[in-house]
Amino acid sequence: MLLRRLVIIFATLVVTGACTGGQVDQTATTSGPDPETLGRIVVVNDGGNIVTMDYDGSNANAITEDGSSVRYFQPVWSPLSRVMAWGQGGEDGFGIGIRNEDRPDSLTLPVEGFPFYLNWSPDEMRIGALHSGVNGSVDFVLVDVADTSSASIDSGSPYYFSWSPEAEALAVHVDGDRLEILDESADPTDLGKVSPDFLAPQWTPRGIFYVGESGLVLREPDGTKLEIIDTPGFVSINPNPDGTMVALHVLSGEPAGVTVGMTTQESAEVNAISIVDVDSGIVDVVDGQIPVGSFWSPDGEKLLMLLISEEPGSIDVRIWEDGDVSNLDTVDLPQSVVNQVLPFLDQYTQSMQLWSPDSSHFVLPAIRNDEPGIWVFGDGAIDPVRISDGEWASWSHT
Repeated sequence: MLLRRLVIIFATLVVTGACTGGQVDQTATTSGPDPETLGRIVVVNDGGNIVTMDYDGSNANAITEDGSSVRYFQPVWSPLSRVMAWGQGGEDGFGIGIRNEDRPDSLTLPVEGFPFYLNWSPDEMRIGALHSGVNGSVDFVLVDVADTSSASIDSGSPYYFSWSPEAEALAVHVDGDRLEILDESADPTDLGKVSPDFLAPQWTPRGIFYVGESGLVLREPDGTKLEIIDTPGFVSINPNPDGTMVALHVLSGEPAGVTVGMTTQESAEVNAISIVDVDSGIVDVVDGQIPVGSFWSPDGEKLLMLLISEEPGSIDVRIWEDGDVSNLDTVDLPQSVVNQVLPFLDQYTQSMQLWSPDSSHFVLPAIRNDEPGIWVFGDGAIDPVRISDGEWASWSHT
């Protein structure tokens, strides 16, 4: 259950409250990697405005300037170009903003409620959006970018979705017990019984990962269902981009109970990250610390891990690669990240990107040495660099 997951995260992680940001770190340098190969970073700064910049904070481009009167929320990049979309709300109502970074004007599409989550289709022709509906429901809206139109196609609460790699369909997990494929046909495809102890399905080239009655299941493109591993607790599913490895966060506030089925499978470690090789079934357990999040690099080889630190209220930042773990830093996280992102990580890993396109750097909103802001980390050989104030950042795919 989501409630159990929230209890675990908030009971274990006491994060410092909201902090004010400062000016961009003047020690940032433009020497080093070629910015063109590293793409661009979009942030929402402390003034509430959307700004894009290079990996070192240079060449800043103000996308909005009225953040004091309009709330701009969680901009994310399209997968194939440097176009971004975000949610917004103000006196004129709610909308989804779209802007090509290289063009001067933004497009705003009105919607009925505040858009609190956006995810581009892999062909960047559509955007899936969630906004608040009536009587506590969540409305799922599809935006046609070319036609600049939107239509509400489903609702429920809670609501999670994942695009197919070909952008032709979506897997949706709704109300905790409905798992379906939505496409152009009249009727959804029911994928059968599921566990309530997971949030978002994950559709990869290998198929759809979800949690069945006993553990992790892979529904392959031909419809075959493979039982991967037993998962005795609340599960966050995080496959790498090609679906060959899956990071599982299995959280449980109580000792694991008796599980049924999958008797020949290994069991994922409770309150740890288990990295499963889908083909071989080999499980690498990163043990000893409770996970709060993880993000795969675009090349699918590295896993950025955020783990509960022994230091009260802090997070250890580590990188897993081919069985080896590197310790990079210990930081605090902004309250907005704890409240809005961490409880729904397996949805956010599909829409926001923390890694640079070449998998060499990553960006993280964090509080380091009592200094809040947006920090860029390299390979561990250089110190992190503060590039901006703010509590939201996402790296472009190109």
